Amino acid sequence: MAERIETGEAALVEALKRAGVALVAGVYGDPVTSLLDRCAAQGLNVEISVEEKTAFAQALGASCVGRRAVVAVKQVGMNVLADPLVTAATHGIGAGLLVICGDDPGAAKSQNEQDSRWYAKLAELPVLTPYDPPSLAGAAVEGLRLSEELGIPVLLQITGRLTQMPAPPEGVRPPEAPGPAPRFDRARAWGRFILERHKFHLQTIWPRLQEHVEASPLNRLHRPDAGSAEGREGVIACGVVASLVPEGVPLFKLGYAHPLPERALLSFLRGLEAVLVAEEVAPFVEEGVRALVGAHGLRVKVRGRLTGHLPRVGPLEARHVERALRTLRDEPEGENFDVQVQLSDSLQRVPCGGFEKLYQALKEALPEGHPVAGDVGCSILYGYFPPQVVTTAYALGTSIATAAGMSLQGRKGVAVIGDVGFLHSGIPALLDAVEFGHDVLVIVLYNRVSAMTPGEQPIRGLDKLRALVDACGPDAVDEVDVDAATPEELKAFIERRFEERGVHVVIARATPRPFGFSQ
Repeated sequence: MAERIETGEAALVEALKRAGVALVAGVYGDPVTSLLDRCAAQGLNVEISVEEKTAFAQALGASCVGRRAVVAVKQVGMNVLADPLVTAATHGIGAGLLVICGDDPGAAKSQNEQDSRWYAKLAELPVLTPYDPPSLAGAAVEGLRLSEELGIPVLLQITGRLTQMPAPPEGVRPPEAPGPAPRFDRARAWGRFILERHKFHLQTIWPRLQEHVEASPLNRLHRPDAGSAEGREGVIACGVVASLVPEGVPLFKLGYAHPLPERALLSFLRGLEAVLVAEEVAPFVEEGVRALVGAHGLRVKVRGRLTGHLPRVGPLEARHVERALRTLRDEPEGENFDVQVQLSDSLQRVPCGGFEKLYQALKEALPEGHPVAGDVGCSILYGYFPPQVVTTAYALGTSIATAAGMSLQGRKGVAVIGDVGFLHSGIPALLDAVEFGHDVLVIVLYNRVSAMTPGEQPIRGLDKLRALVDACGPDAVDEVDVDAATPEELKAFIERRFEERGVHVVIARATPRPFGFSQ
């Protein structure tokens, strides 16, 4: 039964179903968590991986044997899967492989604000940038079809605002599904050495890609009536930001941010005196348009995030676009940081609570100012909020290795890591700590939920987690019930382990509850 299409997310899922996608692999994280859950609810084969490189490798395998596949990860997950992604561009694939990159403008639920489209340029792959529910559905099918025609992965950038955008009153017409899916052509990869593969990609694949982008119906041009006073200024936009542009302004909606449809853009630009490039998150297209204008000697003024007409960081709002259009002819006065920075109310509801006694005991047991390596997850909250014991939090799964580096000061390194972070990439770090004889205390938080990122845990059961820790070979492994222990007992336990040399792991169990905080 077809899903009722009420949002961009529903339109995307229906398009993937009709395209015959055999596997949706991914890792939970906003804004793709609800997308993955909706795919599963609608009968697609969804597999949630421990980490992103594994999810992408599995999708590559499905593609090679002629099964269409989708990988859905948030923007920081793109950093993890970049290794096989870049190689797949020249090695080749089989059936369509679509990489859905979930970006988080404003970093509302992320450890940084990052634009996934840079990976398209790095890997020399196309990236689709749909701007409403119909174009989102169309982009998914077009991306799978293009992937099969050229034998390369195709990227598709989404944001939470796009996936939750209401469908138009007239509905979303489901795109026509691609034909039979191809399998991997072994001769393409193994008939050429590495440098020849790159040469083939640029000489043969890239020109075909550029022609496809020029002709894509996903690029939409909207012009006001001839003779309009606004006709000398225009906007180039991609993503949901295109919906913020007032009516009556010449508007080029980009279906692709890379490669750009250069001929179509040049035709649009030649009739303008100034153009605003509106996009999230980085000035990715703006840089490309600047280069295009310079290469062809056009006199049009290119405005956007780089010139200060739009804020340099954060999500864009209608007021930003309207203000930029009023000042489009003005010379820039430097970068613009007109963004609202506020704490997300959702932090009050995440089930990160339950470890308060442990963090307080850690604060009291350690020497004054002793650094604690936190991890991306619940522990980052205790860098901001009392007892503010966490010193660093770089990326998911990094705290153990960071603590090992901290131990070079001559005192025991201390790491706090969630169970999900440990599974994601903490295991290699623990193996290294044991191998190189670092002096570290590792506290693994086990609360039976994936707290900061809603969704089921990739591994269930304390016995399985304990077995993985034991297999890494630390000097000692303890289990602590935080609910049952007193603050004094926790403090005494941490003090004892802190003074002992070696690799010590503590699996701390607690019942999850809403975090809650006071500023």
